[in-house]
Amino acid sequence: FTTDELQRFHHYYKYDWAAAGLVSAPVSKRIQHFVETVDPGIDSNRLQEWLHTMGIVDESEKSEQARLYERFEHFDFAAAVGFNQMLADVYATDDVSKHGVGERMDQAKAQYYSDNIEPLVYSEYKEYKEVNAPKPVCPYQDLWDPKGADKESADTNKFANVRTIDIAKLLDPDNVDVLTIGAINLFIDAAKTAYDQKYFAVAVVNSRCNGPEPMFLPALSSTGDCPATLKAAMRLQIELRNLNKTKPLVFFANGVVDTSTLGILMSTVDIVTSEMFCVSIGSVSQSSQKFPLSALYDWAHLSNHQAKVSKGTAEYIMCSPDLVLRSAEWSTLGLGIGFVSHRKFASGMEQILLAASCPPPHTRDALRKACAVESVYSGPSKINVWEQEILKYFAPLADGKTVLELADELRAVKAPWAEKYVVFANAKESNNVAKARVAGMQRVRGMEYSQALALELSAAIAWTAGTTEETKLFSRSIPSLSDLLSENTHATPEPQRNGALQSEVAGECPFAKMYRKNPERFKHVNLGSIADHHSLDL
Repeated sequence: FTTDELQRFHHYYKYDWAAAGLVSAPVSKRIQHFVETVDPGIDSNRLQEWLHTMGIVDESEKSEQARLYERFEHFDFAAAVGFNQMLADVYATDDVSKHGVGERMDQAKAQYYSDNIEPLVYSEYKEYKEVNAPKPVCPYQDLWDPKGADKESADTNKFANVRTIDIAKLLDPDNVDVLTIGAINLFIDAAKTAYDQKYFAVAVVNSRCNGPEPMFLPALSSTGDCPATLKAAMRLQIELRNLNKTKPLVFFANGVVDTSTLGILMSTVDIVTSEMFCVSIGSVSQSSQKFPLSALYDWAHLSNHQAKVSKGTAEYIMCSPDLVLRSAEWSTLGLGIGFVSHRKFASGMEQILLAASCPPPHTRDALRKACAVESVYSGPSKINVWEQEILKYFAPLADGKTVLELADELRAVKAPWAEKYVVFANAKESNNVAKARVAGMQRVRGMEYSQALALELSAAIAWTAGTTEETKLFSRSIPSLSDLLSENTHATPEPQRNGALQSEVAGECPFAKMYRKNPERFKHVNLGSIADHHSLDL
């Protein structure tokens, strides 16, 4: 086919068949209409020949075998009763290549379809597909071929065993740019419903993630009662972490996350991002100056994640004037499990949710392997290139060096990157943010988790009230987390599920805490024999 012919054939595929009322018309009728009304000069025989080459023929010309395989390919396996029971075998291997998982998935689908719908032999189907594969002879094929384009949004409703929480449906329609107390409470209520045993996993999405800068998780509302908003956000964070202990919790973060809501996002490491994901965590950002102390415990224990993170990395991030974390940095820090391009995000989400329909105890493993299959390289990280500087200048912040001492040290470094820190160190507001963050991380590193949350919440409330000096934020005595959250509590948590909300004992072993709160639960256990075992790294 000549270039001129291919250009005309491309025009044929770009034609608006809906406007002509021919969406469901056979190919022969479409060709007739196109030749008569659009391009009389096109050779209809050559066009039909090219369509045959591409494997596109009229329904009447298809063999019964072709119709069988089309019915198989269009069958909705996500909604098929019992198919999810076969998913454990699909992911029960170390081979997580796209080809390997795709092959096993096709075999499982063929077996289910043949056993429950109509006879189908997988080997014959595979052979037919290889022989009749479309020939990519058109240089414009990527512009019209539907295989190259993703659907606009994922159909999450068809996954009955996955509880989907859509952030867009929780937001106040008149105030979609912030996370209000009302929206947070709806989020908590939705999370509580996910404990139902019929749900094997929980997915958090935002169906409004569209446009050039889509917002996935907006900022906490800074108007009205800020302390109440901070308390509600802390309750949500605790609820999500407790939920994640019982079943996989995955965030599909296909957009911007505000710094103030990072604690909510970091309730799990099962986070899938795209190139639209970003967090403006720099100390000069407006959100950082309003709510600078979100997720202190997570940043202080950054090295606990699977990724190898150099000492001082958290301090480098927290002190950076204008750092924007994107998917590459997020993956480098070990805070996510996959990167799917925005163009393929909806279809990738559906594949991952299909894996999340796999029954326990295989659900989390299947979900993560599906993420690995759908993921692609997110690009180079902006953090790795500064490893030497991080170790030299920022690592000492974890051992007690102050932000002012860092600024004095960097004034002697004759480099553009260091000058940025000197400029921010001279700006009072951004300087206060960095000092509070570093002091907070130093303090929470020696704390039990619920104590750290209490410190973070107490300091955040003090910050919104105008206290910005780190010595005043963190030197005060810390109320218990349950006391801090007792006022205006949205819902009374269940004691056994939300143990973090009960009274705490500093440095107490988690098993001792469980025994203290419910001795009856351990009456059948020989506690003396447990003392002979070494402690476990959980």
